[in-house]
Amino acid sequence: MAKITKKVQERLRAGLRRFKPLLKTAREHEASRADTATLALDLLSDLFGFDRYSEVTSELDNREAVYDFAIRSGDSIAMLVRVSPITTAPDDRYLIATAQHALLHGVEWIVLTNGIGWQVHHVEDTGKTRPETPIVLAFDLSHMQPGRDAHLETLFLLTREGHRSAGLDHFRLRLEVTNRHYLGAIMLSDPVVTAVRRELRKLNPELQITPPEIRENLANGVLRPDVAASSETATVLEFLRKLKQDALEAKRVAADPNRFSDRKTPGKKAKPGKWTAKRGAARKKPVSTKFNQATSDRTLLRISKKADIKKVLQRSESAPAKPSRRGRLLNWGAKS
Repeated sequence: MAKITKKVQERLRAGLRRFKPLLKTAREHEASRADTATLALDLLSDLFGFDRYSEVTSELDNREAVYDFAIRSGDSIAMLVRVSPITTAPDDRYLIATAQHALLHGVEWIVLTNGIGWQVHHVEDTGKTRPETPIVLAFDLSHMQPGRDAHLETLFLLTREGHRSAGLDHFRLRLEVTNRHYLGAIMLSDPVVTAVRRELRKLNPELQITPPEIRENLANGVLRPDVAASSETATVLEFLRKLKQDALEAKRVAADPNRFSDRKTPGKKAKPGKWTAKRGAARKKPVSTKFNQATSDRTLLRISKKADIKKVLQRSESAPAKPSRRGRLLNWGAKS
């Protein structure tokens, strides 16, 4: 159960103290359906906290008059409200038509009320022509006491704050997982039968008891026959078996060492600047050039002809001194 704020608690207590005498007086005067609808609108606004101008509306397509109010939650419709005269019980004659209308507009909740008694139905699409509408919540405002926390928690489920915190959804889920068919299926499931067998073997280690024997005794002697043999229990058992199979399949896939065998192994990239040769390929020899055979001193001039050597020596001997402020002048020898 969600925590109820102090502000909401004070509003619920004040609303109960205010509306209980008004509802009692309206029932004594046998108020009409229109007057009951006015009271219901005041309850939705002042007790349950919905804004009557922006969140409570009747503008949704309602040509067949299957409901009186539609409660908005943001941009969608949260629930439809059908009002009956206060002197009669909440009328469920139009429940199927209201449920079909709710499915058409994507509404999950229907509220039937006569001002005093309130019934909250959940609309479930089963794929059939008639949707199912099980009762999730029912209470009588004339029996609600402002000083009892349990009564305030019940009223909180139908409030604006409770709807925003998914109070009705959580309450419905709790009802589903704690009903007799669900609990009966849990008792007949493999984990519970295994646990019972283990505890029995602790009492007598030499005792040989099989799981089918324990399951049969639980179904025939411990559980009620209408619970053990019901279709609802069988459906839950099948659902639990499917969950177990899915868990075992997930473990098998996780333990398979070849689960990544179909993936391509990424190739190793060579480091930048490093030469890599293909397998079986020979390294090519460097191309020979005239500069490869020179010594480290690239300024050395190699001359092979004697005449050329003689000319070079003659130039170096007759070279004049370096003139100042000018570049070097080469004298290629005196003219003959």
